Amino acid sequence: MKIRRKALEFILETAKGAYPREFIGLLRAEKGVITEILLFPGSSFNRNSSSYAEHMIPIDMSIIGSVHSHPSEALPSRADLRVFSKWSINIIAGYPYVPENLAAFDSNGKPVELEMVK
Repeated sequence: MKIRRKALEFILETAKGAYPREFIGLLRAEKGVITEILLFPGSSFNRNSSSYAEHMIPIDMSIIGSVHSHPSEALPSRADLRVFSKWSINIIAGYPYVPENLAAFDSNGKPVELEMVK
């Protein structure tokens, strides 16, 4: 999976701004490239979890995945795996929120490569 540099930077900056709480959003893609991160009203950002208000998600076929941060390493929890099953790509930004601490997973929680593009 590919991600635009600006989208990746947005993830890292949002994670830093939310620390020590988690943040969560959804991923929008165009032609197989993640281009945008969507944050929704009614989302909950806490120290040990985050959630989005599902009723706020528009019907939009360009939304392909989820993204959230962890105030520690980028390993999925059991709750994460439940969310992952809804989407084709899922990203976790782990502390200290640098590109090397970003991990991507498929809907089954299997790691996938994430390539940054301009």
